Amino acid sequence: MYDKVKIWIDRAAAGVQCGAIASTLSGANTQIDHSTGEVKTFGYIGGLKVCDFLGGVSVTGSLPKFIHGSNIYSLDRKSTARAIEKLSDELHVDVNGASVTGLEFGTNFLMKNPVQDYLCRLGDMPRLLRYHFEPKTLYYKGNGRNTPKVFTFYDKQAEAEQKAMPYPDDLKGANVLRYEMRFNGRLPYQLSVPEVRASTLYDRNFYRAMVKRYQDNYFSISKQNQVKTNVMSEIKTVSDAFSVFVARLISQNGQTQIGSFIDELKQSAVFGDRKYYTRLKKKLQEVAAKANVSMSDGLIKELDDDVKNCGAYV
Repeated sequence: MYDKVKIWIDRAAAGVQCGAIASTLSGANTQIDHSTGEVKTFGYIGGLKVCDFLGGVSVTGSLPKFIHGSNIYSLDRKSTARAIEKLSDELHVDVNGASVTGLEFGTNFLMKNPVQDYLCRLGDMPRLLRYHFEPKTLYYKGNGRNTPKVFTFYDKQAEAEQKAMPYPDDLKGANVLRYEMRFNGRLPYQLSVPEVRASTLYDRNFYRAMVKRYQDNYFSISKQNQVKTNVMSEIKTVSDAFSVFVARLISQNGQTQIGSFIDELKQSAVFGDRKYYTRLKKKLQEVAAKANVSMSDGLIKELDDDVKNCGAYV
């Protein structure tokens, strides 16, 4: 389920001679920093961008594209090991011990309905902000300039068309939803492991932990459910009626309305204590998700099942 990776090969640790890798690259271009005399060589190998610096070599790009020519088909643990082996062969250096400084982990799901129908049903994720700039793309990330962790959902075919990427004929016109996690920098800290080497990517325990992280983060997202059609028979009190009314409004407008309302309150500095915004948001989400008011949405259940099943074989 890996896609794009960033790998750093330390020259001293790997025993790589200066200029040795440059000869293996296609489209190689050498630059000289006249102030320092440092020589840098940039090029490609199987679609991966390779930069040969004085201190080491960086490799950036999609491992599925490196193996298959396209990232529509994700890499599992075993095919990731083959990709690292192939990269080692083509660079003429053992890449297994190289440091991984960034990675994307995700896969594609073939859905019954258009992708945007699912994205609009995904609400807030804890501790991250929701960005839904267009119907076919959804991001969850922090609000700072640096975004070391990002979760994204998008229409895979729309992305391929926008970037003029190759796309399988048998999937054209299909509803392909991609969900991926993106981690950049400080991977040991972010992933709670001592180190992340190229060989770590296909380690069984690490891979299983990545799949679990992938699933857990998805299920931490609040979901839009359907209001029961027979809910009137379940109303017994004024509080029940209030809950039904609020749940209906949220269902009609989407869970993003909760976040928008909270943001509006913050901008107006309504509460002196910031904990009140969190309490209000939690209360609104609880009302929207009350079991006796709503039932699981069919499209959300479809996506839930797909995410659960993606970790069946690890």
